[in-house]
Amino acid sequence: MKSSLSAHSWLGIGMAAVLYLIILSGTLVVFHTHIERWEQPLAAEFHEFDAAAVESAFNEYLTTPDNLTPHMYLVFPSDAMPRIKFANEQQGEYRNADGSAGVPAYDDWAHQLSDLHYYLHLPTNIGIILVSAMGVILLALIISGLLAHPSIIKDAFAWRSGSERIHFTDLHNRLSVWGLPFHLMMAFTGAYFGLAGLIILIAAEAFHDGDREAVTRQFFSGDPVVEAQPLQVDIQQPLQYLNANVPDGQLLFMTIHEADSEQRFQEYYVQQPGRLIYSENYRFDMQGNFLNRAGYSDGDLAKQIVYSIYRLHFGNFAGMGSKLLYFVMGLALTVVCVSGINIWLNRRKHEDLLNRLWVAVVWGAPLAITVSAISGVLARWPSVIPFWSVLLAALVLAVIAQPAARFRRQIQLAGILTVFVLLAGYAIQFGLAAAFGAGLLLTCGLLVWALVLAVFVIRSSGTGVGKTG
Repeated sequence: MKSSLSAHSWLGIGMAAVLYLIILSGTLVVFHTHIERWEQPLAAEFHEFDAAAVESAFNEYLTTPDNLTPHMYLVFPSDAMPRIKFANEQQGEYRNADGSAGVPAYDDWAHQLSDLHYYLHLPTNIGIILVSAMGVILLALIISGLLAHPSIIKDAFAWRSGSERIHFTDLHNRLSVWGLPFHLMMAFTGAYFGLAGLIILIAAEAFHDGDREAVTRQFFSGDPVVEAQPLQVDIQQPLQYLNANVPDGQLLFMTIHEADSEQRFQEYYVQQPGRLIYSENYRFDMQGNFLNRAGYSDGDLAKQIVYSIYRLHFGNFAGMGSKLLYFVMGLALTVVCVSGINIWLNRRKHEDLLNRLWVAVVWGAPLAITVSAISGVLARWPSVIPFWSVLLAALVLAVIAQPAARFRRQIQLAGILTVFVLLAGYAIQFGLAAAFGAGLLLTCGLLVWALVLAVFVIRSSGTGVGKTG
């Protein structure tokens, strides 16, 4: 019985750690485009561009043998990303409004954060299933928490004074109630991404005699059939078509599918005003002749819902207002996750390795993210290995650290130091104008995080208490 309880404790901490990493990274990924702009602040930003010059430059990029991959991308200036970017499946580069060469599109750190949220840096097929399974677990935790606390709604604004355990309990319960609709939506939409394949399989067996392609066509439009196409692409004619037919749409980017074959075609992603769907997609052959559109804006209701989940999950639908709301609610969900384990640790009335490991996860993850930014943004080195190296080092130090409160202060002090190293190095490398230009939001966010860490250090130093995360 004792060994079973011990195994249960370790499993609970492990699952909570994975859930915490997913929620924390997802909260940051809300500002993915801002992070990407901050990561390369020297790129020119604009909204108007010379279509003919950009077409000529993109064709030159497209026909360079070393650049060609099955998918080629042309990102157009938008409100969220006012830059032009040429990219293939491995790398990209920013361009000026006249199509001339700009600076390299460094975005390793931004993608490291996204991949942590989507896949936990695991192989794609494994990672997305694991992350989605955690969405199902989160959904179960929310529902079971409501059922286990029948008075939780009534006590939504109650706040008791007392022990650390009571403090964590009230914090956990209040944030759980206040953010309930958001938390349910995050859990449900997060579970969907990895379980979509299972949903398609079930629907195929139930309604289409096992034909998965029939279900896929119902939710996602299939590729158009085209004759042999040249590699040179005409983008002016599609832009004229879009300006005439969807003048209020927000053009996001264009993808050339099957670019390394003769059945290549181009697809333009245009966000529709007042619609939650990610985009309506317009397909053209390489010579600019209209082929069809995907039908996401007026297709079956199920099709529209499926194509709206991405924006609903990441708050990408009402400008900065929705992003700030999602960020705040994401932080609240992060605190709910941490406080839930803190409650359980406090109930044990003793401190052991589990307390220190939880401290290593809770405070080691933000430290690892900051160190990975120093690697990816300042040194232009891959940022995945530094992230996991720092997190692993924190877990190893937890084995020998004593006590948990002192260990927590040490990690928090390291976090403050790394933030200032990152900001100082950023200012030296790019200049203060860059630090307070496109990346002003992120620069301010890092300063606020350093201040929050300082408050925690001062508070814990003054009281000398606290054995949990």
